[in-house]
Amino acid sequence: MVLKLLGRVPTDYYELQEAWKNKTDGNFRDFDNRTIAGVTFHQRFSLPRNREFPLSQLFDAIRKELQAGRYVIVGLAIGDGWHNWVIYDESLDGEFIAVTKLGKETAELRQVKKLIRAMEGTDIGVYEYMRHE
Repeated sequence: MVLKLLGRVPTDYYELQEAWKNKTDGNFRDFDNRTIAGVTFHQRFSLPRNREFPLSQLFDAIRKELQAGRYVIVGLAIGDGWHNWVIYDESLDGEFIAVTKLGKETAELRQVKKLIRAMEGTDIGVYEYMRHE
């Protein structure tokens, strides 16, 4: 999704999603330091999820990425499984706002911090790239 949002791949590009579809043990580590379409991804906050998780540092890191004009990829436990979301903004009340694709539908989540607190932490995917001028 991030590659599409950045205009690095066409909207009908599904190669990564197809490869990931049947993966049961996927993790951001699969993309750590990997460059795809000129975008290099990095895993951050790969720590045990518990009461000692540095939530304030995680939230500061997300805010810094957003302020730099970059999206943040986050894995969130919803229902019985995990799903990747893209944090794209912070609301006036300080909550992070994320979107994901559920088939052809786009879903939005407006309480990402609340969910991450309940999960006692999560890892994130960040990236770097040279902007097209």
